[in-house]
Amino acid sequence: MDAMTVTRHASAESFLNVATPVLMQAEAENHLIIGVAQGLAKNPGAAKNPYLATVGESTRVLGCAVYLASSKLVVTRANREPVVALARDAYEAVPTIQGVTGPDRSSTDFALAWSELSGVEARPGMRLRIHETRGVNDPGLGEVSGLLRAATAGDLTLLSAWTDVFVVEAGIPEKIDSTAVVGDGIRRGRLHVWEVGGRPVSMAAWAGKTPSGVRINFVYTPRELRGRGYATACVAGLTRQQLSNGNAFCWLYTDRSSTAASNIFKKIGYRPVSDVTEYYLRP
Repeated sequence: MDAMTVTRHASAESFLNVATPVLMQAEAENHLIIGVAQGLAKNPGAAKNPYLATVGESTRVLGCAVYLASSKLVVTRANREPVVALARDAYEAVPTIQGVTGPDRSSTDFALAWSELSGVEARPGMRLRIHETRGVNDPGLGEVSGLLRAATAGDLTLLSAWTDVFVVEAGIPEKIDSTAVVGDGIRRGRLHVWEVGGRPVSMAAWAGKTPSGVRINFVYTPRELRGRGYATACVAGLTRQQLSNGNAFCWLYTDRSSTAASNIFKKIGYRPVSDVTEYYLRP
């Protein structure tokens, strides 16, 4: 067997030339890496000294990793040997990496290898599941009154307040400027609401565009309005819209500890395709 060779790419264009065939084999699972690399290819100055690496034997790519300062390293699905090789190379190149995320086995192998190198025990973070659909399961949805519409500037205050609660309930550790996030989603036409009787009752957004698909995220309904099917209707409407806009599929994340969320999305037609775990690599 050939020895594992890690290649650090000086540009996103170089990385994509080598990595794209592997990444596109599981487009939804690899959407973070695809999105970051494509963004850097369009705007090389957007990030300083990004870590863009592939690992393989001879000319065969077996795994990839991408890291931007102040974020987590993202690793693809791969066997233990190439993942360990990536961990060793990343530790040499950027020993200050705060965390890693990726498919369960890969992120765990990376975290264990990193811990051996750094002497710091990796701590597990969020445990997520990626779901994907290529069509909305209309017969599985009940009739819910209301309509889907793009969020507007008039929704900014309300949706910013929702976002503050959403961040707490989701256990997101990073500090978020909710007004800036919501304002950006409105300006870019990404944030949508389900409206009943002239007022928003649920919200969802799209993001993470890849060559064939798009991610649905930012799904939230205020606690006092839950149990009425609003989130289901909102996500179903936005999914249908994005599929009709030419996307071959949509995908989204759920927290693996939440069976309620998985059941909602299953009704719409989403099916699980990958489990993802993140680890914190520093004290």
